[in-house]
Amino acid sequence: MTDPTDPVLLFDEDGRMFILHEPALADELLESADEFLEGYDGLGRPVCAYGEPGHVALALASTEAQGDEVRARVERYYDVFAARHPTRVPPQEADLSNFIRAVAEDWVEE
Repeated sequence: MTDPTDPVLLFDEDGRMFILHEPALADELLESADEFLEGYDGLGRPVCAYGEPGHVALALASTEAQGDEVRARVERYYDVFAARHPTRVPPQEADLSNFIRAVAEDWVEE
């Protein structure tokens, strides 16, 4: 399995977003492989979790970037959960990897 590029954006089934700056430390954030619904690495490629509880790791689910899906998930997060963000508008970078990096730097705790 191929390792994801940081940062990784993880989304739960309610649409909450979590930022993982070091994908190798996934087991510190995730207790089990089914704990998140969707995730994307720093290049917009979908990630999946695998491993036993307490020893979870992330890997790429595909090598194809999913730019529209990433942007839609982030947009929903900002609309619903980013109440403390001053504008509630996600970063507007056109380049997908720059967009993901800007989201990771702009993230506001709910």
